Amino acid sequence: MGFHFNSWLVYFYFYSIFGWLFESGNVSIRQKKWVNRGFMKGPWLPLYGSGAVVILVATLPFAQYPVAVFFAGAVAATVLEYFTGVAMLELFKVRYWDYSYRKIQFQGHICLVSTIVWGLLSLLMVYIIHPWVAHLVGAVNVEVVNVVTFIITLLITYDFTNAFREAMDLRKLIIQAAELKERLEEKLEESREQLEDRLEEKKDQLGDYLEEKLEERRAQLAERKEQLEERKEELEEHREMFEETIAGLRESLEEMHSGLEQHSRKMFLRNPGASFKGMDEETRIIKQRIFEAIDDLKSGEYSSKSAK
Repeated sequence: MGFHFNSWLVYFYFYSIFGWLFESGNVSIRQKKWVNRGFMKGPWLPLYGSGAVVILVATLPFAQYPVAVFFAGAVAATVLEYFTGVAMLELFKVRYWDYSYRKIQFQGHICLVSTIVWGLLSLLMVYIIHPWVAHLVGAVNVEVVNVVTFIITLLITYDFTNAFREAMDLRKLIIQAAELKERLEEKLEESREQLEDRLEEKKDQLGDYLEEKLEERRAQLAERKEQLEERKEELEEHREMFEETIAGLRESLEEMHSGLEQHSRKMFLRNPGASFKGMDEETRIIKQRIFEAIDDLKSGEYSSKSAK
C-alpha cells in the first residue's frame, strides 16, 4: 500500500466531509429544505470516511481488474454498512438509516440498491477520485497537513463526544419510554382481565336474578291458576245452588197456583156471582214477586236482599 497512517487519516477525514456534502445535499434537494445528515453536528459523516477507507483497502490490490474492484468494494462497503447499522441500533436504540421500503433489503440495514451504489462508487474512487485526492494530499506541505489533521481530529473528537452523550441520553429516554409502554400494556391487560371478570360476574348475577324472577312469576301463575280453579269450583257450587233454588221456586209456584185454583173453585161454588178481581190481583202480585226473586237470583242480588 505504501501509505503512512497520517495519510489514511487524511483520506478518512476527506471522504467523511465529502460524504456529508453528498448525503446532506442529496436529501436536502429531495426534501426541498436543508437537512443536516449524520450522527454528529459537524460537516462530516464517519460512515462515508470508514467506507472509503475500507473500499480502498479492499479494492486497491485489484486495481487492474475493474470487475473485481466493483464486487470487492460493493461487498466490503455493504458489510461495513450492515455491522455499523446493527451496532448503532443496539447501542443507541435508534436507526440512522432504514432501507425497509426497498424491495430487496435485509433488516433495513442494507439493500441491493445501496450495494450497487457502493460498487459503482468503488470504481469511481479507484479510477477517478482517489488518484486526484492522493495527488492533492501529496502536494500539500506535510506540516500543514499535520496541523489541519490535528485540528479536525480535535473537532471531530469533541463533536463525537457530545453526540455520543446525547445519543446515550436519548437511549435512556427510549428505554424508559419502552419500559413505560410495557408497564402500561401490563396495566391495560390487567384492567381488561378485571373488567372481563366483573362483566362475567355481573352476567352471572343478572342470570340468577332473571331466573329467580322467572321462578317467582311461575309460582304466581301457579297460585293464580289454583285460585281460578277454586273460583271455578265455587261458581259451579253456586250454579248448582241457583238451579236448585229455581227448581224449588217453580215447584212452589206450581203448588201455589194449584192451591189458588182450588180456592177459586170453592169460592165460585159458594157464590157464583162473586167477583174474583181481588184474587186475580193477589195472584198477579205473587207471580210478579216470584219472578222478581228469580231475576234477583240470576243477577246475584238475591243473597244480598236475603241478608237484609
